[in-house]
Amino acid sequence: MKKIAIFTRLGAGAMLMIVWGLYSSSLSGVIFLLIMTALSAIRYRLTPYKWLMYAEISTCILFSFTWMPALLGLWLPVISVLENRWDIWEKDLLRKAHEDRSQRLKLEENKENTAREMKNAARVAEMAERSRIAQDIHDHVGHEISGASIALQTAIKLFEKNDAQAKELLNQSAKRLETASIHLREAVHNLKPSRTIGIETLKDLCDDFTFCKITFESTGDINGVFYWELLASNLKESLTNITRHSNATQVIVKLEGNRDFVRMQISDNGQIVSTPKMGLGLSGIQQRVRTIGGTFTVNTDNGFSVITFLPKR
Repeated sequence: MKKIAIFTRLGAGAMLMIVWGLYSSSLSGVIFLLIMTALSAIRYRLTPYKWLMYAEISTCILFSFTWMPALLGLWLPVISVLENRWDIWEKDLLRKAHEDRSQRLKLEENKENTAREMKNAARVAEMAERSRIAQDIHDHVGHEISGASIALQTAIKLFEKNDAQAKELLNQSAKRLETASIHLREAVHNLKPSRTIGIETLKDLCDDFTFCKITFESTGDINGVFYWELLASNLKESLTNITRHSNATQVIVKLEGNRDFVRMQISDNGQIVSTPKMGLGLSGIQQRVRTIGGTFTVNTDNGFSVITFLPKR
């Protein structure tokens, strides 16, 4: 813009010189041209002050009393006004570009930090899940197998003595081994990866649930969901908890979505006998949900519900 302004000023000066030569060739015109040339030189040699524009306007008006074509010099302060406006607009653009660049850098940094936190959270959650499964196997499977082993040893001794209690102990051992087998299958099922990643994964988990009646409902826009694994992990953990700790006869799984978010609610009609506590499984899921900007809540009104609210992207 500065080059355009300079050439425009030169053009205006040339026009004034032509008018001076054709109109009267007076001394006032020469002095006027010299003053305007000096003001223009000061403008581009030094920092352009606002008073230069007013000095140009005043010079044009004063000299117009002795040399009328001096009014044509008012084009010079007009050029100054446009140039000042252009400089302000250009500086604003540069400032905004700098702010946008800084904002993009911050977003990229936040994105990297979020990705790093998600990896760390996933690692922590994985270790917590492994610890929980190991604890479950130790508490349930190991306990039942140990009890069955002791009962079998006692049954063998009683059988040798033709004691009638041997049959009862054998039945207890069979029940304990069956219970241990159920817990072991649950642990293996939790470790087994899903065959597909998507809504079919959730439907398969519901179809495999045999503890009580279960209903799966899907409404709204569920296209574009990215965190299917997290939803499946949440559903799997919730159904496992219902099997172990609930006397529910009905489970309802609702999946709802819109353009930006997806919400999954898992509700059962079991009675709450005490204040629910967040175990390792639910705590791990809650941590992962919060890491990606979602929410995970537990509701004990009219049964027991866990609600996951996630951004689609």
